[in-house]
Amino acid sequence: MTASDQQAQKNPPAFNLPGVVIVLAVAMVLIHFVRSQLLSLQTDYWVLNVFAFVPLFYAVDMSQLIEPGSRFWSPVTHGLLHGDWTHLIVNLVWLAAFGSAVARRFQNARFILFMILATAAGALAHYLFHPAGNVPVIGASGAVSACMGAAVRFAFMPGQSIAAATSAPALSLVQSLKNRNIMTFVGVWFALNWLFGSGVIPLGIDAQIAWEAHMGGFLFGWLGFGLFDRRSYGNGRGSGNDSGEGPNHHDYSQQQA
Repeated sequence: MTASDQQAQKNPPAFNLPGVVIVLAVAMVLIHFVRSQLLSLQTDYWVLNVFAFVPLFYAVDMSQLIEPGSRFWSPVTHGLLHGDWTHLIVNLVWLAAFGSAVARRFQNARFILFMILATAAGALAHYLFHPAGNVPVIGASGAVSACMGAAVRFAFMPGQSIAAATSAPALSLVQSLKNRNIMTFVGVWFALNWLFGSGVIPLGIDAQIAWEAHMGGFLFGWLGFGLFDRRSYGNGRGSGNDSGEGPNHHDYSQQQA
């Protein structure tokens, strides 16, 4: 390996996105373009009924109103739908920033599985708070938050940028819990999500924020990181083991994750 290759590996380009992240982003953009530009209002209602996550569908028998199978796939498919272009772009920016780093560590297959389970974890967290909620939940923020939670385990290594740290040892769960910087970051992140999501600090948008899904995804990524990572753990020297293991284009209400 040449010196330039070593330098590139040590400091990878910030916008050199992994292919799996690009594919995921393109899929979400195409889906939203079709929904916002090509589908009728009635057809888009059908899309939401079938693919958005609605907690109420699990509490009562809605078989005559919805596709019965949607109960099985909507905890995941809701992550591919977005309320408007701003909602989508914000999620894509955070996906590029944190999802790219996580994808480089996990590699394609484990990253895809991670994103699927993280999206479902966000839906589960929202359900636990709103078991009879009837507002469709859409958006990739649960999975994006999981990428942020996973990045916590390796981005806080001393002297490491988040890009360079993708090839560095990670902190164990116990070590991350003892790290003052990490716990400060987590505390501030949770507080801001609750303040904005619950409306204590208004954002000036009509759509509700599914902050519970954000927190569920984050916890999944942070606590479950070791199930997907195949690199060494420890104190930065590769020792030890992880033992811890807005408004939209249609006139209907929904919650954005």
